[in-house]
Amino acid sequence: MEMSLARVSLLLGLASVQMAWALVHTPSVELANNFNSAVDCKDIKFADPSRHTAVRESVLRAMCVKAAPHVDLDDKLKQFAVFLLHRDHFDNVAKWHSGDAKDVLADPYWVVNEAQALTSTKYHWYTHGLPMWPLPYQALTNTTSSSKLPTLKKKKPADWPNYGLATPIYYASNAWRNQVWSLEEFFQQEKKKSPFKSHKDFHKLAKDLVAGVDGLRVESYSEWPFLKYSLVPMVKSMAKRNKGLCPDELYVFTRLSPCYPGEAAHLTCAQAALQARTLLTQASCRTTDVIVGYTQNYNNDAL
Repeated sequence: MEMSLARVSLLLGLASVQMAWALVHTPSVELANNFNSAVDCKDIKFADPSRHTAVRESVLRAMCVKAAPHVDLDDKLKQFAVFLLHRDHFDNVAKWHSGDAKDVLADPYWVVNEAQALTSTKYHWYTHGLPMWPLPYQALTNTTSSSKLPTLKKKKPADWPNYGLATPIYYASNAWRNQVWSLEEFFQQEKKKSPFKSHKDFHKLAKDLVAGVDGLRVESYSEWPFLKYSLVPMVKSMAKRNKGLCPDELYVFTRLSPCYPGEAAHLTCAQAALQARTLLTQASCRTTDVIVGYTQNYNNDAL
């Protein structure tokens, strides 16, 4: 028996809907990515226990909860960090400002360490170039000029976010094969449709960062590139928005403590705060306090 035109149209419509659902990118879900914020963000520890206050604990917990849906974690990929400039040290509520950058926290499909299969080799590389945001040469706009005359154009400084997310640069899967080749293929593939403000400059920065990665120590705190390349413009932008007032605090939250097992008494645990202090001085905000917190001790169980 022949189908009616109406039934054929209905079946084609259902097939189209099913195909569309299949192509939709599934957002990162906490329970699916081996992280439950209700449990894993509950117990906040301080790198310096003497810095603990109820307000600071509240802000660090909010940072953990906010970042969790935007990081892919599994049995091998375990560490992540969130950075936040906080205006008022009496305020126990974390405030999030994206400036000229994409509001990544409002996008349920955005994951800082999302990887993609590359066209020719099928190697994998990070969708955003590096698993750190924001970094120079990414998607910060800077197009405002003081005049329509080309000779008198003066670019307005980009308004940076007051927060950032990061994971270590992992090479945890055979699909990466050769990380240098993976990175090169990614940047060549993206060349004609680059999402980066300066594709060439970001490509160079990524190569330099990857060359310095110690694959055996990626979990511990080292010189996180996010701080080195992004903290100063973030602080300056926030001070400008607040009529010259510096943020009261810089919060750095890491899921795992920034130390290797047995190193708790060594300087490595204080590196995040020490480096941040230097950069805050460069940004003319030496009064800004640095608070470092985490939820899980770095030990053999965490590994």
